[in-house]
Amino acid sequence: MTVKKINLVFKSIIIILGVSGLSLLLVVGPKISDYLETTSFEYLILGLLWVTALPVIFILFKLWKISSDLLKSDIFSIKNSQRLIQIAYASLVESGIYGIGIVIGLVELKGNYPFFLICFFFFFVGLTLSVIASLLSYIFKIAGNIKEENDLTI
Repeated sequence: MTVKKINLVFKSIIIILGVSGLSLLLVVGPKISDYLETTSFEYLILGLLWVTALPVIFILFKLWKISSDLLKSDIFSIKNSQRLIQIAYASLVESGIYGIGIVIGLVELKGNYPFFLICFFFFFVGLTLSVIASLLSYIFKIAGNIKEENDLTI
C-alpha cells in the first residue's frame, strides 16, 4: 500500500468513528437513559454521555492531524509526540469520567449490572489507550530525535 492509500484508510476510519459516536450520542444515548428507573438520574446519565464525547472528539481531531503529517512524510516528529501525549491525557480524562459514572452508578443504580459492565469496559479502554499513546509518544520522540540527528549529518 502506498502512503496515500494508508492515509485515506486512516482518515476514513476516523470519519466512521466520529459519525458512529455521534449517532450513538443522538440515538442510542436517550434510549438507554429511558430505561433507567428514576427521571432525575436520566438527565445525569445523558449529561455524562455528552461530557465523555468531548475527549473523544479531541482524540479524533489529534489523530486527524497525525494522519495529515503522515501524508507529508513527517510522521516521526516532536509535535506528533506531543499530540500523542495529549491523546494520552484525554483518554485519562475519559477514564476519569467513566470512573465518576461508576461511583454515581454505585449510589443510584445498585443492581444495574449492564451499566457497570459498560462503564468498566470504557474505563479500561481509556486506560489502555492512555498507556499505548504514551508508549507511542516515547517511540515517536526517540525516532524524531534520531531523524533530526541524521538530517543534520547529511
